[in-house]
Amino acid sequence: MDFKYDTGLELLLAHMNVEDIINAAETLYQLEEEEGLLSFEEEEDISQEEMDENEDHGDLVGSGDDEKESNHGDIKYGTVADLLSFVNLLSSTQTEALQYLPGEMGVVLNKKHMTIKKGRYRINVDVQMFPWKLTYKNHGCGIVPKGSFGKVHLAQDIITRKRMACKLIPIENFKAADVEFQARFKHENVAELYGALLWDQNVHLFMEAGEGGSVLEKLDSCGPMREFEIIWVTKQVLRGLEYLHSHNIIHHDIKPSNIVLMSDKAVLVDFGLTVQMTEDVYIPRDLRGTEMYMSPELVLCRGHTTKTDIYSLGTTIIHMQTGSPPWVRRYPRTSYPSYLYIIHKQAPPLEDIAEDCSLPMRSFLERALEKNPSLRSPASDLLKDEAINPPREDQPRCWSLDSALEEVNCTLLRQQSQHHNSTQESSLSSQDSSHLKRKGSLYIDLGALSGYRNMVTGPPLSEYG
Repeated sequence: MDFKYDTGLELLLAHMNVEDIINAAETLYQLEEEEGLLSFEEEEDISQEEMDENEDHGDLVGSGDDEKESNHGDIKYGTVADLLSFVNLLSSTQTEALQYLPGEMGVVLNKKHMTIKKGRYRINVDVQMFPWKLTYKNHGCGIVPKGSFGKVHLAQDIITRKRMACKLIPIENFKAADVEFQARFKHENVAELYGALLWDQNVHLFMEAGEGGSVLEKLDSCGPMREFEIIWVTKQVLRGLEYLHSHNIIHHDIKPSNIVLMSDKAVLVDFGLTVQMTEDVYIPRDLRGTEMYMSPELVLCRGHTTKTDIYSLGTTIIHMQTGSPPWVRRYPRTSYPSYLYIIHKQAPPLEDIAEDCSLPMRSFLERALEKNPSLRSPASDLLKDEAINPPREDQPRCWSLDSALEEVNCTLLRQQSQHHNSTQESSLSSQDSSHLKRKGSLYIDLGALSGYRNMVTGPPLSEYG
């Protein structure tokens, strides 16, 4: 596609595909080189000696000797303890003193993906920042993922070419809790934190990128999800919750916007409300969470446990089934500005479960949405439930999206060999099969992210619908 250099990074909004964003950026900076500005080609590759020097400095984060040696910046490789010390410094700094903080400082945990040069990791010099555009969004939608106090951008390290998510939080709104749990606890279903930097009065949190976007954005774009998609997402979330709950950690905000999709997994994000229990019951000082997804015991504020996350997962499944959060259809927001009283009196929202929900999934939801938390099933038990472990012949695509794509590839190859002289294309690749097309598919989107874009260009076979 053709790009014209006009208003800088705004040209990146012209297309949805993440690959095209990166390609457009490279074209942009080639044009800037002709005008005497910085280009990708002008960047000198960091030498092995410099990288080794950076790694050696990583064990001495914040030391005076290190500062004298580099004398260029205050960004270092460090440990989790170094990162937590840094974010505690930022969150405890008085508002009037914020303006006196250095414009560039931070700690990077990941040496493989982020390349520090002479104590610097400059935005739009060492790492490019792009507005996040999801592959399945309609043109002109303009939605950018947001956290509680920040926007998320797509970032790419110029040297390593690693793509990351970067959440920008104004320093006056930053809290150490925003990164503490992501830094301390690592699991494949918890978004990995790569580093935290202060730049231009914003804290930049670099983390694992979910190029498939959040489940909420998927629902807004494509409507309700099919059950095999819900099963796949649910199992990923339960694995993350099982790990967190084993460490007595309550996420407190399980909902579609905090579940991010990748090509081979889903991860939990946004740990700003997360706490680690030190006793059997956590008694909050304030109300934590998003009200449509809150458990009845959380609404009462008299104490709750990790089971509140299980209830929130149940309400999230209803949202994935129907395209709307629980309670909203029966009690419109225009008439009920708050759902807290409704949740207290009428939970669980079993009437909001989708009509076409299978019996095993309905039973699963009843276990997850049990009003009495002591009777509610924990994540470890729900992971064994038959609803999310269906027989392969019943749900052939629930085992993994990657294996399903391999099956599709084999099917296409067989069809091509059997109908070599036929002009009729298979239903998967046919552009004329509009009667089978759905508004969108998680399966198709994540397949494209895995590198199968050219193979999967149409709707799935009707037998899987």
